[in-house]
Order: sequence, then structure tokens, then C-alpha cells
Amino acid sequence: MKRILFMLCVSAVLTSCMSGKDQFKITGSVKGVDTGMVFLQKYEVDQWVDTDSARLDKGEFVFVGKVSVPELVQIVMKANEVLLPVFVDNEAINLQIFPDSLEKSTVKGSANHDIYQQYVAMSEAINIRMDKVYDEWKKAKVAGDTVGMERNDSISNCLDTEVKQQLLDFVKTNNKTVVSPYLIMRNSWQFELPELEEVVTAMDTSLNQSQYMQALQKRIAVLRSVAVGQIAPDFTMNDSTGQPITLSSLKGKVLLVDFWASWCSPCRAENPNVVKAYRAFGKKGFDVLGCSFDQNREKWMKAVKQDELTWTQVSDLKGWANEAGKLYGVNSIPANVLLDKDQKIIARNLRGEELIQKIEEILGPALQEKKAKNK
Repeated sequence: MKRILFMLCVSAVLTSCMSGKDQFKITGSVKGVDTGMVFLQKYEVDQWVDTDSARLDKGEFVFVGKVSVPELVQIVMKANEVLLPVFVDNEAINLQIFPDSLEKSTVKGSANHDIYQQYVAMSEAINIRMDKVYDEWKKAKVAGDTVGMERNDSISNCLDTEVKQQLLDFVKTNNKTVVSPYLIMRNSWQFELPELEEVVTAMDTSLNQSQYMQALQKRIAVLRSVAVGQIAPDFTMNDSTGQPITLSSLKGKVLLVDFWASWCSPCRAENPNVVKAYRAFGKKGFDVLGCSFDQNREKWMKAVKQDELTWTQVSDLKGWANEAGKLYGVNSIPANVLLDKDQKIIARNLRGEELIQKIEEILGPALQEKKAKNK
């Protein structure tokens, strides 16, 4: 009889352990708030959606669920403007949330979240430096100090490089945690195709089922399809008058497909360079197709007029969900691709004088403006 009882106890313990590993249990307490609603959000199809909710009971709540692969969720209290990201795996996870000082909140029980917090802590110092440089840049802009703006732009570029290397080092050191593909995906705009391929190759194959790794693989496939040497993927989008324009209908000229938006300050700063190129080479077989990431048509048209963008402009007014942008893997602007007369991609993301030089390499020197004769 004792043997039977012993075996039943062992079975119960094993069952308990296995069930614990088959689901997560998030237990949370909210300091200073006794009642209200808490939501569990997951990222699905380009947006965060509520997947569960709980009512606070004396400041406490519980979520129970299951994940096949560890993933990032958000704990949200909409009435209190609380949003806490948490990496969840099938473990018991305890949260302490301080709505008035969210940075004091703690997450315990998630090994992946611990790793994520290591990266956040490591990044804090450089983020403070970047904020300071941006503040100095804004002061210089208000003062009309172009030298100061250029100096801080240069410092900012150096810091961007430092952040990128810091991220790469972290990911290679932590190549078995789902946190790594998440961080790379979140910062994928910083990486060109060869860099992205290299960092993905360095990650452990155990991460292949992660939604973040799958998203990276999808992005790599998109970037390969629009790499230099590929024929530009065709698309059709309405112009500023509502008429559909198809990219392939513009064959026969060296064409710059320019992704921008009226609200994008770096885009607006780059527009004069594109205008310069268009005026210099427009009569020699160069053209531009502007593709706007705007959502407001009036602001789009106002920027077109202000910046004297006299070439064809298209937009589906979907903002970052712009269909052409998705097709070309654009997740930061300004961005562009330069096509030859057969619409083969010959360069990507050219800026300023680099654009002028590349066009000159293809079409020869710019035509000189004829000066009016004095009568």
C-alpha cells in the first residue's frame, strides 16, 4: 500500500511539473491601483492586439496561457497609460508594476526577459549620449548654426555605428535566446542584406520556429529580391491626381524610385539633392518616381509644392504600410533604388553627391544651362 501511495505521489509531482512547463502563469501586482482592467497583448499582423484581459482584485491580476516558442507580450493598463513589455515562456512569472514610475517595475521568473533587461541596461548609457546630441542638434537648428548641426550629425552617425556594433556583439554572445532575433528584427533597418545574412547565420537553429527569426528570413528574401542586379519588382499606385501609375510603364529612362514622406525631416533635407539631380540630368534620360509614405493627402501635396518636386508622385496613403514600401523592404526613409533603362536595380540608397556621381557615370556630364544673351 505504501508503495502504491508513493508511486501516486511521484506521478502527481511529475504531472504538476509537466503542466507547469506547458503553460505560463503571469501573476502581477500594481502598486497604488486597486481596481481596473489589465490587458495582455500580442503582436499579430503588423499590430498589437488584446488576447486576454483581467480585472484587478485589490491590485492583483493573473494571466494563464501557453506559448509554443518564447515571445514578447505587452501588459497594458489603458486607463493608467501603462505598457510593460515582457518576454514570456511557459514558466511562472511575477510582475510588480509601478504605474507612476514604470522604470521601477520588475519582472521575475523569465530567463529570456532577464537577458532582454541586460541589453536594455547596457544600452542606457549610449542612449543618454544620443539624447544629448539630439538636443544639441535642435539648439543648433533653432540658432541657424549649420556648422553645429553638421557636427552633431557627425557625432550621431558615430553613435549609430557604436549602437550597431554593440547589438551585434550582444547577439553573437547570446545566440540561443529568442531575444536576439527580436532585437535584430526591431533594428533591421540598420542592416544591409549581407550583414543581415551573416547575423542570422550566427544564431542557433533552435530559434528557427521563433516568429522573429521567421520575420528575419522573410526580410532577407525581400531584400534579395531587390538587391543590386535584380529586375525591379513591378507595382501600380495612384498618382497625385488619382490616376494609376505602373512602374514598368516608365522603362526607357534611368529612374530613381524615391521613398519619402512630408513628415520625415531627413527626407525633406534630402529633397534638394534629388531636385538638383533631376534638373541636371532630366534632359539626358533621367527621371524620378516619388513614392510617399504619407497618410494625409493635403500635407503630401503641400510638401511636394514647397520642395519643388516636379516629377511623378504616387502614394496609397497607408503610411508605413505602403504596399510598394513592403515590396522593396523599406522600413526607414529616405530610401531609394536607382534603375537602369531596363529597370534593373543598379544602386540603392544614394545620397547627395553620390547620387549625382552615379547618374553622371551612367549618362555622362550634366547638360549646362544656356545663359540668356544680353540684348
